[in-house]
Amino acid sequence: MLIDAPVVRDGVDRARSAGLRGVVLAPSTLPSAGDTAGLTVAAVVGWPTGRHHTLVKAAEARLAVAQGATEIWLATDPHVTDPNALLAEIVAVREAVPPPVTLAVYRHPDASPALAEMAALAGAERMVGASISGDLPHTLRADSLDEVIAALEQGADRVAVSDAAAVCPPPD
Repeated sequence: MLIDAPVVRDGVDRARSAGLRGVVLAPSTLPSAGDTAGLTVAAVVGWPTGRHHTLVKAAEARLAVAQGATEIWLATDPHVTDPNALLAEIVAVREAVPPPVTLAVYRHPDASPALAEMAALAGAERMVGASISGDLPHTLRADSLDEVIAALEQGADRVAVSDAAAVCPPPD
């Protein structure tokens, strides 16, 4: 994820040059993204802890979409185990950013086993994380070409990389 606003535009350009199909940005950096035409622009809300108030996450998601995000990655609190609380939070964010915006729910390694089911019930279109859980399509995170291959072998239909150069090194 690109966090530092001064490098956001360069990161978007590098992602496009590497042939990647999208970028993940902090909502506060969306105005600095520059030309994102043809790219999926995902914004993370509630990141990194998931402990933000639900209404803050919903507002953050709505503002991110108004500033150009086409996909929202929602971080939920991994310590919340009540399926109804998870469902309520995901529904609130889904209501703030209705389709055609894609809603993805980030699955922290310590997250409730019910999270993927609640995400599907609330209308999320995908899960994001380090492992496959549930029936929704998955974006798995990877930091090397070997991890990209492993993610695809696990069943991910998309892979998020932290640095394009780590998986698509420029030609010598």
